[in-house]
Amino acid sequence: MPKSEQKRFKTNDILLRGAVAVATVSGIFCLLVSALLIVNYWQVSRIDPLEHPELARLRSQLTGSPEADAETLEAIRTLDLLARATFFTNQRLLRVGGLLALVAGLVFVVALRVAANCRPRLPAPTADPPEKYYWTDQARARELLTFMGGLWLFAALLAAVFTSLDIPVPTEEEIVAAEEEALAAPATFELAVPSWEEVLEQWPSFRGPGGYGVARHTTAPTDWDVDAGENVRWETDVPLPGFNSPVVWGDRVYLSGADADRREVYAFDADTGDLLWRTPVGTRVPVEPPQVNEDTGYAAPTVAAQGNVVCAIFGTGHLACLDHDGGILWEAHLGVPDNHYGHSSSLIIYEDLLIVQYDQRRDGALYAFDLRDGTEVWKQERERISWASPILAGMPDKPLLVVVSTRDMDVYEPRTGELLWSVDCLAGEVGPSPAYGAGLFFVANDYADATAIRLPPPDSEEAPEILWQFFESLPDVSSPLASDSFFYLLTSRGEIIWLRPEDGEVTWVHEHDEPFYASPILVGNRIYAVDMDGMVLIFEDAEEYKEVATRHFGERTVATPAFMDGRIYVRTETSLLCLGAT
Repeated sequence: MPKSEQKRFKTNDILLRGAVAVATVSGIFCLLVSALLIVNYWQVSRIDPLEHPELARLRSQLTGSPEADAETLEAIRTLDLLARATFFTNQRLLRVGGLLALVAGLVFVVALRVAANCRPRLPAPTADPPEKYYWTDQARARELLTFMGGLWLFAALLAAVFTSLDIPVPTEEEIVAAEEEALAAPATFELAVPSWEEVLEQWPSFRGPGGYGVARHTTAPTDWDVDAGENVRWETDVPLPGFNSPVVWGDRVYLSGADADRREVYAFDADTGDLLWRTPVGTRVPVEPPQVNEDTGYAAPTVAAQGNVVCAIFGTGHLACLDHDGGILWEAHLGVPDNHYGHSSSLIIYEDLLIVQYDQRRDGALYAFDLRDGTEVWKQERERISWASPILAGMPDKPLLVVVSTRDMDVYEPRTGELLWSVDCLAGEVGPSPAYGAGLFFVANDYADATAIRLPPPDSEEAPEILWQFFESLPDVSSPLASDSFFYLLTSRGEIIWLRPEDGEVTWVHEHDEPFYASPILVGNRIYAVDMDGMVLIFEDAEEYKEVATRHFGERTVATPAFMDGRIYVRTETSLLCLGAT
Protein backbone atom coordinates (compact mmCIF):
# COMPACT_ATOMS: atom_id res chain seq x y z
CA MET A 1 0.00 0.00 0.00
CA PRO A 2 1.43 3.39 -0.90
CA LYS A 3 2.53 5.64 1.97
CA SER A 4 -0.03 8.27 1.04
CA GLU A 5 -2.86 5.75 1.43
CA GLN A 6 -1.55 4.79 4.88
CA LYS A 7 -1.78 8.43 6.08
CA ARG A 8 -5.28 8.73 4.74
CA PHE A 9 -6.60 6.14 7.19
CA LYS A 10 -4.64 7.32 10.24
CA THR A 11 -6.81 8.53 13.20
CA ASN A 12 -5.93 11.77 15.17
CA ASP A 13 -7.66 11.26 18.55
CA ILE A 14 -6.76 14.68 20.03
CA LEU A 15 -7.99 16.64 17.03
CA LEU A 16 -11.05 14.41 16.87
CA ARG A 17 -12.06 15.12 20.47
CA GLY A 18 -11.45 18.86 19.99
CA ALA A 19 -13.50 18.97 16.81
CA VAL A 20 -16.38 17.05 18.41
CA ALA A 21 -16.38 19.43 21.42
CA VAL A 22 -16.35 22.50 19.18
CA ALA A 23 -19.15 21.07 17.04
CA THR A 24 -21.27 20.30 20.11
CA VAL A 25 -20.85 23.75 21.68
CA SER A 26 -21.30 25.68 18.41
CA GLY A 27 -24.33 23.62 17.48
CA ILE A 28 -26.07 24.21 20.80
CA PHE A 29 -25.14 27.92 20.73
CA CYS A 30 -26.42 28.30 17.17
CA LEU A 31 -29.68 26.59 18.11
CA LEU A 32 -30.26 28.81 21.16
CA VAL A 33 -29.42 32.11 19.43
CA SER A 34 -31.59 31.20 16.46
CA ALA A 35 -34.47 30.37 18.80
CA LEU A 36 -34.06 33.70 20.62
CA LEU A 37 -34.13 35.62 17.34
CA ILE A 38 -37.35 33.93 16.26
CA VAL A 39 -39.00 34.42 19.68
CA ASN A 40 -37.89 38.09 19.69
CA TYR A 41 -39.47 38.65 16.28
CA TRP A 42 -42.71 37.12 17.52
CA GLN A 43 -42.78 39.28 20.67
CA VAL A 44 -42.01 42.57 18.89
CA SER A 45 -44.57 41.80 16.18
CA ARG A 46 -47.22 41.37 18.89
CA ILE A 47 -46.46 44.60 20.83
CA ASP A 48 -43.95 47.44 20.52
CA PRO A 49 -42.12 47.87 23.88
CA LEU A 50 -42.40 51.66 23.50
CA GLU A 51 -46.19 51.46 23.08
CA HIS A 52 -47.05 49.24 26.02
CA PRO A 53 -50.83 49.44 26.79
CA GLU A 54 -50.23 50.13 30.48
CA LEU A 55 -47.80 52.94 29.65
CA ALA A 56 -50.31 54.46 27.24
CA ARG A 57 -53.03 54.26 29.91
CA LEU A 58 -50.90 56.03 32.51
CA ARG A 59 -49.87 58.75 30.05
CA SER A 60 -53.52 59.34 29.22
CA GLN A 61 -54.30 59.56 32.93
CA LEU A 62 -51.49 62.10 33.40
CA THR A 63 -52.62 64.22 30.42
CA GLY A 64 -56.13 64.36 31.78
CA SER A 65 -55.05 65.65 35.18
CA PRO A 66 -52.35 68.32 35.67
CA GLU A 67 -52.44 67.47 39.38
CA ALA A 68 -51.51 63.81 38.87
CA ASP A 69 -50.34 62.18 42.08
CA ALA A 70 -46.73 61.23 42.70
CA GLU A 71 -47.49 57.49 42.46
CA THR A 72 -48.81 57.91 38.89
CA LEU A 73 -45.73 59.89 37.87
CA GLU A 74 -43.40 57.31 39.42
CA ALA A 75 -45.26 54.47 37.69
CA ILE A 76 -44.97 56.22 34.32
CA ARG A 77 -41.28 56.91 34.84
CA THR A 78 -40.51 53.32 35.90
CA LEU A 79 -42.52 51.67 33.14
CA ASP A 80 -41.12 54.02 30.50
CA LEU A 81 -37.55 53.25 31.54
CA LEU A 82 -38.28 49.51 31.48
CA ALA A 83 -39.87 49.81 28.04
CA ARG A 84 -36.90 51.70 26.69
CA ALA A 85 -34.50 49.21 28.24
CA THR A 86 -36.43 46.38 26.56
CA PHE A 87 -36.38 48.18 23.23
CA PHE A 88 -32.66 48.80 23.25
CA THR A 89 -32.00 45.26 24.50
CA ASN A 90 -33.86 44.09 21.40
CA GLN A 91 -31.67 46.33 19.28
CA ARG A 92 -28.46 44.91 20.75
CA LEU A 93 -29.73 41.36 20.34
CA LEU A 94 -30.63 41.91 16.70
CA ARG A 95 -27.34 43.61 15.88
CA VAL A 96 -25.16 40.76 17.11
CA GLY A 97 -27.52 37.79 17.27
CA GLY A 98 -27.78 37.17 13.56
CA LEU A 99 -24.03 37.42 13.07
CA LEU A 100 -23.34 35.09 16.01
CA ALA A 101 -25.83 32.50 14.77
CA LEU A 102 -24.31 32.54 11.29
CA VAL A 103 -20.76 32.24 12.61
CA ALA A 104 -21.77 29.44 15.00
CA GLY A 105 -23.42 27.55 12.14
CA LEU A 106 -20.31 27.76 9.99
CA VAL A 107 -18.12 26.68 12.91
CA PHE A 108 -20.45 23.71 13.50
CA VAL A 109 -20.19 22.53 9.86
CA VAL A 110 -16.41 22.95 9.75
CA ALA A 111 -15.97 21.13 13.08
CA LEU A 112 -18.06 18.19 11.88
CA ARG A 113 -16.00 17.97 8.72
CA VAL A 114 -12.75 18.01 10.70
CA ALA A 115 -14.10 15.30 13.02
CA ALA A 116 -15.04 13.12 10.05
CA ASN A 117 -11.59 13.47 8.53
CA CYS A 118 -9.90 12.57 11.83
CA ARG A 119 -11.74 9.25 12.12
CA PRO A 120 -11.76 7.46 8.77
CA ARG A 121 -12.94 3.85 8.72
CA LEU A 122 -11.87 1.03 6.43
CA PRO A 123 -14.77 -0.65 4.69
CA ALA A 124 -15.55 -3.93 6.44
CA PRO A 125 -17.33 -6.81 4.72
CA THR A 126 -20.60 -7.94 6.33
CA ALA A 127 -22.18 -11.35 6.43
CA ASP A 128 -25.44 -10.09 4.98
CA PRO A 129 -25.80 -7.60 2.17
CA PRO A 130 -27.40 -4.24 3.10
CA GLU A 131 -31.07 -3.69 2.53
CA LYS A 132 -32.22 -2.24 -0.74
CA TYR A 133 -31.77 1.56 -0.90
CA TYR A 134 -29.78 1.52 2.41
CA TRP A 135 -27.05 3.81 1.16
CA THR A 136 -29.59 6.04 -0.62
CA ASP A 137 -31.66 6.42 2.57
CA GLN A 138 -28.51 7.22 4.57
CA ALA A 139 -27.54 9.92 2.10
CA ARG A 140 -31.07 11.40 2.02
CA ALA A 141 -31.23 11.47 5.83
CA ARG A 142 -28.01 13.42 5.98
CA GLU A 143 -29.28 15.79 3.29
CA LEU A 144 -32.62 16.27 5.10
CA LEU A 145 -30.87 16.98 8.41
CA THR A 146 -28.57 19.49 6.76
CA PHE A 147 -31.50 21.13 4.95
CA MET A 148 -33.63 21.48 8.11
CA GLY A 149 -30.72 22.92 10.05
CA GLY A 150 -30.01 25.40 7.31
CA LEU A 151 -33.72 26.29 7.06
CA TRP A 152 -33.85 26.92 10.83
CA LEU A 153 -30.82 29.18 10.63
CA PHE A 154 -32.24 30.98 7.59
CA ALA A 155 -35.54 31.60 9.43
CA ALA A 156 -33.64 33.08 12.37
CA LEU A 157 -31.68 35.39 10.07
CA LEU A 158 -34.91 36.51 8.36
CA ALA A 159 -36.43 37.26 11.78
CA ALA A 160 -33.43 39.44 12.62
CA VAL A 161 -33.64 41.25 9.28
CA PHE A 162 -37.37 41.98 9.39
CA THR A 163 -37.56 43.00 13.06
CA SER A 164 -37.40 46.80 13.39
CA LEU A 165 -33.88 47.74 14.47
CA ASP A 166 -34.45 51.43 15.20
CA ILE A 167 -37.06 53.85 16.38
CA PRO A 168 -38.95 54.82 13.23
CA VAL A 169 -37.60 58.02 11.70
CA PRO A 170 -40.45 60.46 11.00
CA THR A 171 -40.66 62.47 7.84
CA GLU A 172 -40.02 66.20 7.87
CA GLU A 173 -43.78 66.81 7.55
CA GLU A 174 -44.46 64.55 10.54
CA ILE A 175 -41.82 66.36 12.62
CA VAL A 176 -43.33 69.76 11.84
CA ALA A 177 -46.82 68.52 12.64
CA ALA A 178 -45.68 66.96 15.92
CA GLU A 179 -43.85 70.14 16.98
CA GLU A 180 -46.86 72.27 16.16
CA GLU A 181 -49.11 69.96 18.15
CA ALA A 182 -46.73 69.88 21.13
CA LEU A 183 -46.13 73.62 21.19
CA ALA A 184 -49.61 74.82 20.34
CA ALA A 185 -51.48 76.48 23.20
CA PRO A 186 -55.16 75.64 23.70
CA ALA A 187 -57.40 77.46 21.25
CA THR A 188 -59.18 79.23 24.11
CA PHE A 189 -55.96 80.65 25.58
CA GLU A 190 -55.30 84.35 25.01
CA LEU A 191 -52.04 85.78 26.31
CA ALA A 192 -52.42 88.80 28.57
CA VAL A 193 -49.63 91.33 27.98
CA PRO A 194 -49.76 93.93 30.79
CA SER A 195 -48.28 97.41 30.62
CA TRP A 196 -45.00 98.21 32.34
CA GLU A 197 -46.91 100.11 35.04
CA GLU A 198 -48.86 96.95 35.80
CA VAL A 199 -45.64 94.93 35.90
CA LEU A 200 -44.17 97.34 38.45
CA GLU A 201 -47.03 96.54 40.84
CA GLN A 202 -46.06 92.85 40.93
CA TRP A 203 -42.94 90.78 41.69
CA PRO A 204 -42.67 88.96 38.35
CA SER A 205 -39.13 87.57 38.38
CA PHE A 206 -35.87 87.24 40.31
CA ARG A 207 -35.19 90.54 42.18
CA GLY A 208 -38.52 92.00 41.11
CA PRO A 209 -39.56 94.15 38.11
CA GLY A 210 -36.68 94.41 35.65
CA GLY A 211 -34.62 92.05 37.79
CA TYR A 212 -32.38 94.64 39.49
CA GLY A 213 -33.61 94.65 43.09
CA VAL A 214 -35.79 97.75 43.50
CA ALA A 215 -39.31 97.31 44.93
CA ARG A 216 -42.20 99.48 43.79
CA HIS A 217 -44.03 99.16 47.12
CA THR A 218 -42.40 100.80 50.14
CA THR A 219 -44.54 99.31 52.93
CA ALA A 220 -42.68 96.08 53.70
CA PRO A 221 -42.80 95.11 57.40
CA THR A 222 -39.81 95.61 59.68
CA ASP A 223 -41.11 93.80 62.75
CA TRP A 224 -41.91 90.07 62.99
CA ASP A 225 -41.06 87.00 65.06
CA VAL A 226 -41.31 83.68 63.21
CA ASP A 227 -40.87 81.53 66.34
CA ALA A 228 -43.64 83.35 68.18
CA GLY A 229 -45.84 83.68 65.09
CA GLU A 230 -45.91 87.47 65.37
CA ASN A 231 -46.79 89.12 62.03
CA VAL A 232 -46.51 85.75 60.28
CA ARG A 233 -49.55 85.55 58.04
CA TRP A 234 -48.86 81.96 57.05
CA GLU A 235 -46.15 79.35 56.63
CA THR A 236 -46.30 76.26 54.42
CA ASP A 237 -44.00 73.47 53.32
CA VAL A 238 -42.60 73.30 49.79
CA PRO A 239 -42.83 69.71 48.41
CA LEU A 240 -39.48 69.56 46.57
CA PRO A 241 -36.21 71.41 47.25
CA GLY A 242 -34.95 74.37 45.27
CA PHE A 243 -32.88 77.52 45.63
CA ASN A 244 -35.14 79.70 43.48
CA SER A 245 -36.89 82.74 44.88
CA PRO A 246 -40.65 83.34 45.16
CA VAL A 247 -42.44 85.23 42.40
CA VAL A 248 -45.78 86.97 42.94
CA TRP A 249 -48.45 87.93 40.44
CA GLY A 250 -51.91 88.89 41.66
CA ASP A 251 -53.21 86.31 44.11
CA ARG A 252 -50.57 83.70 43.27
CA VAL A 253 -47.10 82.97 44.64
CA TYR A 254 -45.05 80.78 42.30
CA LEU A 255 -42.09 78.52 43.02
CA SER A 256 -40.42 75.49 41.50
CA GLY A 257 -38.80 72.44 43.06
CA ALA A 258 -36.86 69.46 41.78
CA ASP A 259 -34.63 66.54 42.59
CA ALA A 260 -32.78 64.13 40.30
CA ASP A 261 -36.04 62.42 39.26
CA ARG A 262 -38.82 65.03 39.51
CA ARG A 263 -39.47 68.61 38.40
CA GLU A 264 -42.52 70.56 39.57
CA VAL A 265 -44.00 74.08 39.46
CA TYR A 266 -46.13 75.27 42.39
CA ALA A 267 -48.78 77.93 42.87
CA PHE A 268 -49.73 79.04 46.39
CA ASP A 269 -52.59 81.29 47.43
CA ALA A 270 -50.96 84.64 48.31
CA ASP A 271 -53.48 85.28 51.12
CA THR A 272 -53.67 81.85 52.78
CA GLY A 273 -50.57 79.91 51.68
CA ASP A 274 -52.71 77.03 50.39
CA LEU A 275 -51.06 74.95 47.66
CA LEU A 276 -53.40 75.59 44.72
CA TRP A 277 -51.68 73.28 42.26
CA ARG A 278 -48.45 71.45 41.52
CA THR A 279 -47.62 70.54 37.94
CA PRO A 280 -44.89 68.09 36.88
CA VAL A 281 -42.64 69.22 34.03
CA GLY A 282 -40.55 67.24 31.55
CA THR A 283 -42.25 63.86 31.98
CA ARG A 284 -42.41 63.38 28.20
CA VAL A 285 -38.64 63.80 27.78
CA PRO A 286 -36.88 61.66 30.41
CA VAL A 287 -33.15 62.40 30.65
CA GLU A 288 -30.19 61.24 32.65
CA PRO A 289 -29.84 63.99 35.31
CA PRO A 290 -26.56 65.92 35.13
CA GLN A 291 -24.12 66.26 37.98
CA VAL A 292 -24.83 69.49 39.87
CA ASN A 293 -23.27 71.36 42.76
CA GLU A 294 -25.06 70.91 46.09
CA ASP A 295 -25.47 74.69 46.31
CA THR A 296 -27.21 74.74 42.93
CA GLY A 297 -29.37 71.64 42.68
CA TYR A 298 -31.93 71.06 39.94
CA ALA A 299 -34.23 74.03 40.64
CA ALA A 300 -31.96 77.05 41.10
CA PRO A 301 -33.47 79.35 38.42
CA THR A 302 -36.36 81.53 39.57
CA VAL A 303 -39.56 81.29 37.54
CA ALA A 304 -41.05 84.26 35.68
CA ALA A 305 -44.73 85.20 35.77
CA GLN A 306 -46.78 87.71 33.84
CA GLY A 307 -50.52 88.12 33.52
CA ASN A 308 -51.96 84.65 33.04
CA VAL A 309 -48.75 82.65 32.49
CA VAL A 310 -45.81 81.40 34.53
CA CYS A 311 -42.63 79.90 33.06
CA ALA A 312 -40.02 77.66 34.66
CA ILE A 313 -36.69 76.11 33.69
CA PHE A 314 -34.77 73.35 35.47
CA GLY A 315 -31.20 72.12 35.75
CA THR A 316 -32.00 69.27 33.35
CA GLY A 317 -32.79 71.68 30.49
CA HIS A 318 -36.58 71.28 30.69
CA LEU A 319 -38.49 74.51 29.98
CA ALA A 320 -42.26 74.96 30.39
CA CYS A 321 -44.94 77.62 30.20
CA LEU A 322 -48.08 77.11 32.28
CA ASP A 323 -51.37 78.92 32.56
CA HIS A 324 -52.92 80.46 35.69
CA ASP A 325 -54.48 77.12 36.65
CA GLY A 326 -51.36 74.99 36.24
CA GLY A 327 -52.07 73.58 32.79
CA ILE A 328 -49.03 73.24 30.55
CA LEU A 329 -49.35 75.49 27.51
CA TRP A 330 -46.10 74.32 25.94
CA GLU A 331 -42.83 72.60 26.81
CA ALA A 332 -39.34 72.44 25.34
CA HIS A 333 -36.10 70.70 26.15
CA LEU A 334 -32.97 72.76 25.51
CA GLY A 335 -30.62 69.83 26.03
CA VAL A 336 -28.97 68.73 29.25
CA PRO A 337 -26.69 71.66 30.16
CA ASP A 338 -22.94 71.20 30.02
CA ASN A 339 -22.39 73.14 33.21
CA HIS A 340 -20.07 72.04 36.01
CA TYR A 341 -22.06 73.76 38.77
CA GLY A 342 -25.53 73.31 37.31
CA HIS A 343 -27.81 75.76 35.52
CA SER A 344 -28.93 78.69 37.69
CA SER A 345 -29.78 81.66 35.41
CA SER A 346 -33.33 82.81 36.10
CA LEU A 347 -35.99 83.63 33.53
CA ILE A 348 -37.32 87.07 32.66
CA ILE A 349 -40.25 88.19 30.49
CA TYR A 350 -40.27 91.11 28.08
CA GLU A 351 -43.78 91.86 26.86
CA ASP A 352 -44.74 88.66 24.98
CA LEU A 353 -41.24 87.14 24.96
CA LEU A 354 -39.68 84.73 27.42
CA ILE A 355 -35.93 85.41 27.70
CA VAL A 356 -33.72 82.42 28.56
CA GLN A 357 -30.02 82.83 29.29
CA TYR A 358 -28.79 79.27 28.67
CA ASP A 359 -25.06 79.56 29.16
CA GLN A 360 -22.92 76.44 28.91
CA ARG A 361 -19.26 75.53 28.44
CA ARG A 362 -20.15 74.69 24.82
CA ASP A 363 -23.07 75.74 22.60
CA GLY A 364 -24.51 78.27 25.04
CA ALA A 365 -27.19 80.63 23.75
CA LEU A 366 -29.51 83.46 24.67
CA TYR A 367 -33.09 82.68 23.55
CA ALA A 368 -36.36 84.53 23.14
CA PHE A 369 -39.52 82.37 22.93
CA ASP A 370 -43.03 83.50 22.09
CA LEU A 371 -45.08 83.08 25.26
CA ARG A 372 -48.14 82.04 23.27
CA ASP A 373 -46.80 78.84 21.76
CA GLY A 374 -43.09 78.46 22.53
CA THR A 375 -41.92 79.43 19.06
CA GLU A 376 -38.26 80.49 19.00
CA VAL A 377 -38.31 84.18 18.02
CA TRP A 378 -34.54 84.71 18.08
CA LYS A 379 -31.37 83.07 19.31
CA GLN A 380 -27.90 84.51 19.96
CA GLU A 381 -24.92 82.21 20.37
CA ARG A 382 -22.94 82.66 23.59
CA GLU A 383 -19.23 81.89 23.71
CA ARG A 384 -18.74 82.26 27.47
CA ILE A 385 -20.55 80.91 30.47
CA SER A 386 -22.02 82.50 33.59
CA TRP A 387 -24.45 81.66 36.40
CA ALA A 388 -25.98 85.13 36.56
CA SER A 389 -29.46 86.20 35.43
CA PRO A 390 -30.53 88.79 32.83
CA ILE A 391 -32.05 92.17 33.66
CA LEU A 392 -34.24 94.59 31.70
CA ALA A 393 -33.19 98.24 31.97
CA GLY A 394 -34.52 101.44 30.39
CA MET A 395 -38.10 100.24 30.55
CA PRO A 396 -40.44 101.04 28.98
CA ASP A 397 -39.14 103.64 26.51
CA LYS A 398 -35.64 102.36 25.71
CA PRO A 399 -35.56 98.72 26.78
CA LEU A 400 -32.20 96.99 27.07
CA LEU A 401 -31.53 93.34 27.85
CA VAL A 402 -28.30 93.05 29.87
CA VAL A 403 -26.43 89.83 30.66
CA VAL A 404 -22.93 89.01 31.90
CA SER A 405 -20.41 86.25 31.22
CA THR A 406 -16.99 85.28 32.52
CA ARG A 407 -15.53 88.29 30.69
CA ASP A 408 -18.16 90.67 29.33
CA MET A 409 -21.27 92.63 30.07
CA ASP A 410 -23.40 92.23 26.92
CA VAL A 411 -26.30 94.50 25.99
CA TYR A 412 -29.00 93.33 23.56
CA GLU A 413 -32.12 94.76 21.98
CA PRO A 414 -34.78 92.51 23.57
CA ARG A 415 -37.24 92.49 20.65
CA THR A 416 -34.76 91.41 17.98
CA GLY A 417 -31.82 89.97 19.93
CA GLU A 418 -29.36 92.35 18.25
CA LEU A 419 -26.11 92.73 20.22
CA LEU A 420 -25.69 96.46 20.82
CA TRP A 421 -22.57 96.60 23.03
CA SER A 422 -20.14 94.29 24.74
CA VAL A 423 -17.88 95.54 27.54
CA ASP A 424 -14.81 93.55 28.64
CA CYS A 425 -14.83 94.08 32.41
CA LEU A 426 -15.19 90.76 34.30
CA ALA A 427 -13.25 87.59 35.09
CA GLY A 428 -13.70 84.33 36.97
CA GLU A 429 -16.87 82.31 37.42
CA VAL A 430 -19.53 85.02 37.42
CA GLY A 431 -22.58 84.47 39.61
CA PRO A 432 -23.81 87.97 40.56
CA SER A 433 -26.28 89.56 38.13
CA PRO A 434 -25.96 93.16 36.85
CA ALA A 435 -27.39 96.15 38.70
CA TYR A 436 -28.80 99.36 37.24
CA GLY A 437 -29.16 102.81 38.80
CA ALA A 438 -28.11 106.46 38.44
CA GLY A 439 -28.08 105.88 34.68
CA LEU A 440 -25.21 103.40 35.15
CA PHE A 441 -24.76 99.67 35.01
CA PHE A 442 -22.91 98.06 37.86
CA VAL A 443 -21.33 94.60 37.65
CA ALA A 444 -19.12 92.77 40.13
CA ASN A 445 -17.56 89.40 40.80
CA ASP A 446 -15.04 87.99 43.25
CA TYR A 447 -11.47 87.75 41.88
CA ALA A 448 -12.35 90.40 39.29
CA ASP A 449 -13.55 94.00 39.65
CA ALA A 450 -16.68 95.91 40.46
CA THR A 451 -17.24 98.14 37.44
CA ALA A 452 -19.49 101.13 36.78
CA ILE A 453 -20.39 101.50 33.09
CA ARG A 454 -22.15 104.29 31.25
CA LEU A 455 -23.72 103.34 27.93
CA PRO A 456 -23.94 105.77 25.02
CA PRO A 457 -27.31 106.75 23.55
CA PRO A 458 -28.89 103.89 21.52
CA ASP A 459 -28.30 105.60 18.15
CA SER A 460 -24.79 106.75 18.96
CA GLU A 461 -21.63 105.22 17.49
CA GLU A 462 -19.73 105.89 20.71
CA ALA A 463 -18.42 103.02 22.84
CA PRO A 464 -19.57 102.33 26.40
CA GLU A 465 -17.51 104.14 29.04
CA ILE A 466 -16.02 102.48 32.13
CA LEU A 467 -16.18 105.18 34.80
CA TRP A 468 -14.33 103.38 37.58
CA GLN A 469 -13.47 99.98 38.99
CA PHE A 470 -13.29 98.69 42.56
CA PHE A 471 -11.50 95.48 43.58
CA GLU A 472 -10.93 95.47 47.35
CA SER A 473 -13.79 93.16 48.44
CA LEU A 474 -16.30 91.59 46.06
CA PRO A 475 -19.30 89.22 46.00
CA ASP A 476 -19.31 85.77 44.43
CA VAL A 477 -23.05 84.97 44.72
CA SER A 478 -25.08 87.95 45.95
CA SER A 479 -25.87 90.46 43.20
CA PRO A 480 -24.98 94.16 43.63
CA LEU A 481 -27.61 96.81 44.22
CA ALA A 482 -27.75 100.28 42.68
CA SER A 483 -29.93 103.37 42.86
CA ASP A 484 -29.56 107.03 42.09
CA SER A 485 -27.51 107.62 45.26
CA PHE A 486 -25.53 104.46 46.06
CA PHE A 487 -24.00 101.17 44.98
CA TYR A 488 -24.01 98.25 47.42
CA LEU A 489 -21.96 95.07 47.57
CA LEU A 490 -22.72 92.13 49.89
CA THR A 491 -19.99 89.49 50.12
CA SER A 492 -19.64 85.88 51.19
CA ARG A 493 -17.31 87.14 53.92
CA GLY A 494 -20.18 88.97 55.59
CA GLU A 495 -19.31 92.51 54.44
CA ILE A 496 -21.73 95.23 53.35
CA ILE A 497 -19.94 97.91 51.31
CA TRP A 498 -21.39 101.30 50.35
CA LEU A 499 -19.85 102.89 47.20
CA ARG A 500 -20.50 106.30 45.68
CA PRO A 501 -21.76 105.83 42.11
CA GLU A 502 -19.95 108.87 40.74
CA ASP A 503 -16.42 107.72 41.64
CA GLY A 504 -16.56 104.31 43.39
CA GLU A 505 -15.20 105.67 46.67
CA VAL A 506 -16.02 103.62 49.77
CA THR A 507 -18.19 105.55 52.19
CA TRP A 508 -18.63 102.83 54.80
CA VAL A 509 -18.19 99.09 55.39
CA HIS A 510 -20.27 97.06 57.84
CA GLU A 511 -18.79 93.78 59.09
CA HIS A 512 -21.24 90.94 59.69
CA ASP A 513 -20.63 87.44 61.08
CA GLU A 514 -22.47 85.39 58.41
CA PRO A 515 -22.06 85.28 54.60
CA PHE A 516 -24.61 86.72 52.16
CA TYR A 517 -25.97 84.63 49.27
CA ALA A 518 -29.38 86.27 48.80
CA SER A 519 -29.36 89.58 46.92
CA PRO A 520 -30.20 92.86 48.70
CA ILE A 521 -33.46 94.65 47.89
CA LEU A 522 -34.21 98.37 48.10
CA VAL A 523 -37.64 99.10 49.63
CA GLY A 524 -38.27 102.85 49.86
CA ASN A 525 -35.28 104.21 51.78
CA ARG A 526 -34.47 100.85 53.42
CA ILE A 527 -32.32 97.94 52.30
CA TYR A 528 -33.13 94.36 53.27
CA ALA A 529 -30.06 92.08 53.42
CA VAL A 530 -30.50 88.38 54.28
CA ASP A 531 -27.56 86.27 55.45
CA MET A 532 -27.33 82.50 54.94
CA ASP A 533 -28.46 81.79 58.49
CA GLY A 534 -31.76 83.58 57.81
CA MET A 535 -30.91 86.77 59.69
CA VAL A 536 -32.32 89.92 58.07
CA LEU A 537 -30.44 93.18 58.40
CA ILE A 538 -32.68 96.19 57.68
CA PHE A 539 -30.80 99.47 57.38
CA GLU A 540 -31.26 102.91 55.88
CA ASP A 541 -29.89 104.14 52.59
CA ALA A 542 -27.56 106.67 54.17
CA GLU A 543 -23.93 107.72 54.16
CA GLU A 544 -23.37 105.73 57.33
CA TYR A 545 -24.67 102.37 58.51
CA LYS A 546 -27.98 103.06 60.31
CA GLU A 547 -29.68 99.87 61.37
CA VAL A 548 -33.49 99.94 61.42
CA ALA A 549 -34.02 96.41 62.72
CA THR A 550 -32.57 92.91 62.82
CA ARG A 551 -35.02 90.07 62.38
CA HIS A 552 -34.85 86.36 61.53
CA PHE A 553 -36.67 84.10 59.07
CA GLY A 554 -36.25 81.16 61.43
CA GLU A 555 -34.27 78.95 59.05
CA ARG A 556 -31.31 78.92 56.69
CA THR A 557 -32.07 81.15 53.69
CA VAL A 558 -30.28 81.63 50.36
CA ALA A 559 -33.24 82.77 48.22
CA THR A 560 -34.05 86.46 47.69
CA PRO A 561 -37.43 87.50 49.16
CA ALA A 562 -40.30 89.03 47.20
CA PHE A 563 -41.67 92.39 48.42
CA MET A 564 -45.29 93.37 47.86
CA ASP A 565 -47.56 95.95 49.47
CA GLY A 566 -47.19 95.37 53.22
CA ARG A 567 -45.86 91.83 52.77
CA ILE A 568 -42.66 89.85 52.39
CA TYR A 569 -42.69 86.41 50.79
CA VAL A 570 -39.59 84.35 51.55
CA ARG A 571 -38.45 80.85 50.77
CA THR A 572 -36.33 79.28 53.49
CA GLU A 573 -34.62 75.91 53.28
CA THR A 574 -37.88 73.96 53.62
CA SER A 575 -40.75 76.46 53.78
CA LEU A 576 -42.51 79.39 52.17
CA LEU A 577 -43.53 82.23 54.53
CA CYS A 578 -45.63 85.34 54.22
CA LEU A 579 -44.76 88.10 56.68
CA GLY A 580 -46.97 91.11 57.32
CA ALA A 581 -49.52 92.59 59.69
CA THR A 582 -52.11 90.00 60.68
